[in-house]
Amino acid sequence: MKTHIAACGVSLVVATLAGCGGSSSNNDSAPPTPPISSAAACTALGGTKIAATSIGAPSNGATVASATLVAASSTAGEYCQVNGTIAPVDVTAPNINFEVNLPTVWNKKALQYGGGGFDGTLITGLAALDMAPAGSSTPLARGYVTFGDDSGHQSKSITDGSFAANDEALANYGGLTLKKTHDVAMLLLKARYGTAPAKTYFFGSSTGGRDGLTVIQRSPADYDGIVVNRPALNYTGLRLSNVVLGRALYLNGGSGWLDVNKTVLLENAVMKACDTLDGVADGIISNVAACKLQAPAVLAALRCPAGKDTGDTCLSDAQIATVNTIASPMLLPYPLANGLTRYAGYNILAGSVFAGPYTTRTFGNSPTPSNPAGKSDANQWVTGDQWVKYFITRIPTFNSLTFDPLNPAAYQAQVQRVSAESDATNPDLSAFIAKGGKAIITHGLADEIVSTDSSVDYYNALVQKFGQASVDSFVRFYLMPGVGHGTGPFLPQVDSLGALEQWVENSTAPETLTVTDSTVATAGRTRPLCRYPSWPKYTGGDVNSAASFSCSQ
Repeated sequence: MKTHIAACGVSLVVATLAGCGGSSSNNDSAPPTPPISSAAACTALGGTKIAATSIGAPSNGATVASATLVAASSTAGEYCQVNGTIAPVDVTAPNINFEVNLPTVWNKKALQYGGGGFDGTLITGLAALDMAPAGSSTPLARGYVTFGDDSGHQSKSITDGSFAANDEALANYGGLTLKKTHDVAMLLLKARYGTAPAKTYFFGSSTGGRDGLTVIQRSPADYDGIVVNRPALNYTGLRLSNVVLGRALYLNGGSGWLDVNKTVLLENAVMKACDTLDGVADGIISNVAACKLQAPAVLAALRCPAGKDTGDTCLSDAQIATVNTIASPMLLPYPLANGLTRYAGYNILAGSVFAGPYTTRTFGNSPTPSNPAGKSDANQWVTGDQWVKYFITRIPTFNSLTFDPLNPAAYQAQVQRVSAESDATNPDLSAFIAKGGKAIITHGLADEIVSTDSSVDYYNALVQKFGQASVDSFVRFYLMPGVGHGTGPFLPQVDSLGALEQWVENSTAPETLTVTDSTVATAGRTRPLCRYPSWPKYTGGDVNSAASFSCSQ
């Protein structure tokens, strides 16, 4: 029988579970109700209806479509897999699909997973964490309640931005889905166990990193700690920079476009100039600040005679201009959310990987792009083109090369509205700090998709607002040499969730961590993961051992 379990403080209709406490009678002499089995407790969640008033962002409520007890396996213990939907206010908008996994043996903690790209695929909460050490247990296997969603739309491609033509779907993707899914997960968790979690964490990379910063900026009371990697936090700045990059490549007859051979030529020249600036030739650029000082000489040496394109052994003046555009910050004459007027440049002249053996995300196959942009075009342009078409103009056939990020004219107001909905750049984390929240932020120095320095800019904004000592009390920021956007010569493995748990639960703040490489050719080598602004400097000994490096400024 379905009843309202107000005694558990949960505003939803669900079968009464023994975990809520109490007894089946007011007679004190009556025997206690026997504990409900895990199978029955799971089955009881099926068909649960959650009222819109119980969810902290506008919706039409949530429905559990299925609750299935999953038997223990070699990778996880027994758990109840709950799948359902959160209905939109706008009936033309898509549902949010969610999954909540409730382990039979619970560690009293919960973990929300972030998404990636333009999302559209259900994040189940079953996967291993990004960059987790090889052979380590998943959070669910460790007893965490885990949960995720599809950000409020469904697609087969994370580069499909068509959902954003609907205002509510756009707002969900911008961050509202995170609150909605969190609140539904907490209600289901309380219905199953009769209590709230002792600690709630968030883990995400890229768009999921933006998600993590979004939740502590907008819903700080809901979380005790986050781990975010390569966060796309200045999301509108990122997409505007995608368009700037595309225009540099493709306007003027494609004279500024770089094919794979030219891009690799540039990357090899940068590596030759900068590899040993950290004390050792290991195919990793760690001293990025010193490397950037070499950029003028590197470009001068690569310049074609008279600046005219003569093939893949040099760069023309137009191609050098494209490289400088990518490396330089984009400066806007109008503000985005939180007053930002800048999106940082990329480390294309300091180790970022835009072509070669470590990535497939090149500048495409032709100096003439498709409309809409597709797989043969520059990877960054694909997302920029989708963003212009669906987030801003709402015209699927729009020629995005005609959109000027520095002067969006009639579209400026929409750019700013989208920025307010989707960016995670607010440095005011006062409420998160007050509750003792902790954050670990990492970013690869070779990132080709999200500017590494966009994370540096946000960290510096925190320092400017709160002071270094205060920031040290709640943030650890690490830059990873040789690490791209899931690419690069160093593919890291590090137990960042474990470091966060020690900080939140035992007050042991992480300092220098150790990161292990999983790149096939160099698997097993280790490096110190240094707190910003330090970087690993070789001091002598085994070049594959973290012990041979010290964190230097």
